[in-house]
Amino acid sequence: MRTFRFIGMALVAVMTCANFTACSSDDDEVIKDDDGVVTSEKKLVEMKESYDSKDDVHVDVMTFSYDSKGKLITVVQKCSDDNSSDITNITWGENTFKESSNGESITYSINDGLVRTGSESDGRNYSFAYNSSKQLTTYQYGDKNDDTTTRTLTWDNGKVTKMTYEKDEPSTITYGNQTCKGYFPLMVLMVEDDFKAMLAHPELIGMRATQLPTQSYSKEAQKGEHYDDHFKETYKYENIYEYTTKFTYKLTTDGYVESVTAEETDIETNKYSFQDKNGDGKISDDERNITDTRTYTGTTTYTFKWE
Repeated sequence: MRTFRFIGMALVAVMTCANFTACSSDDDEVIKDDDGVVTSEKKLVEMKESYDSKDDVHVDVMTFSYDSKGKLITVVQKCSDDNSSDITNITWGENTFKESSNGESITYSINDGLVRTGSESDGRNYSFAYNSSKQLTTYQYGDKNDDTTTRTLTWDNGKVTKMTYEKDEPSTITYGNQTCKGYFPLMVLMVEDDFKAMLAHPELIGMRATQLPTQSYSKEAQKGEHYDDHFKETYKYENIYEYTTKFTYKLTTDGYVESVTAEETDIETNKYSFQDKNGDGKISDDERNITDTRTYTGTTTYTFKWE
């Protein structure tokens, strides 16, 4: 049921506009129903993602529909890549809700206003853990073969400052002083890019964050050695990947996030103890201890509509 594209683990950006509208006050009262769904603020009704790089251009649009009580009941997603359309229906029960799409479904349980577990029709299971402030700290999913994946979140004063995927180095998130009314939807997609009901109701997983990040940085490194049969020699390699995303925000007049422009920079550095760069089948002195660096850039613009 994974259908919505996100920009990987590198979320967030530098805020360059000084004239943003002020956001909600800490004194605003947030009203919730019995399931923990916020009913006192505007609802997200559309999210559009437009990605543009020299190799790829696409647009995804998600529209959200709600019942008379303010609960999400339908998500329609359209993708420009293949003109496909996907509809997800959400049905609410007693301390549960179910997402259904294309013959597949996920049923989530709710306890004390928070999602605790999820069960997918294909056998995948989900679990959620929270801190004493009811903020998500661990999201885990696994299949029937016990192949489990874990994401861990670190919070500081209402902000997610780190997100760790398995045993990789954490994605580090930094902030300025900007906040918004309601919540920042992309924080939910950092955890899982296929959340539907949680994207409309982030309070159900303790992710109704109003702090707007200024930058996210993550780094991956791989190293090892390999015996080359042709050269009859063992070479060592080290691959380093660095991901940085910077965002520029625009808010509505009443303080909700209207758009985010994400400028992505990915730097790939490859180091080899030798490399046949000219392809002559021999390794010369200047083809030893080679470092190759490549930079990739792209821009993603997200726009949001609230009612």
